[in-house]
Amino acid sequence: MIEKISIRTITILFGITSLLIAAGCQPAATETVIIETVITEAQSTAPAQSNTAMEPYDFAVSEAGYITLHGLLVVRDPLSMLPAPDDAIYLVPVGAEGQGVSGIPQFTPGEVPQADVDERTGEFVFVNIDPGKYAVVVLTKGGAQIPTRSMEDGSYSIITFSEDSLDQFVELGGLSLP
Repeated sequence: MIEKISIRTITILFGITSLLIAAGCQPAATETVIIETVITEAQSTAPAQSNTAMEPYDFAVSEAGYITLHGLLVVRDPLSMLPAPDDAIYLVPVGAEGQGVSGIPQFTPGEVPQADVDERTGEFVFVNIDPGKYAVVVLTKGGAQIPTRSMEDGSYSIITFSEDSLDQFVELGGLSLP
């Protein structure tokens, strides 16, 4: 037997359904995540100073007959791409002059040139570099070897030096981790 449903019952059911649908369409409450960074005295790379002036960093200097490279490393994602401590910027040979680069070879620290780095600013210098073809590579805290990119055009930082580059100071400009 089919019972008749009154208009009042239909109106109440429609109202309850509308409220449930409207409640389901509301944006979810947002959760605020606070990321806190704590720097201990052991991690500090510069002595505490009362004035705002920073002492200039004393970079190493190339001997005569070699090439000097200067640049600035910008880390775009410091949570996952932070360089390892101890100046982890390297110059890795990638092949002979005139040859294309098919990949950046893995390297062992101590077997390739390592930059002198001002950890406060990201400024770095490679000294006593021979002519050749190189990639600038950063060793991250997680052990990954990541080639840097030019801030100017996004290309990998592959540099070729000829004999004409000897006794020159070469400015690489800003380099970034991806």
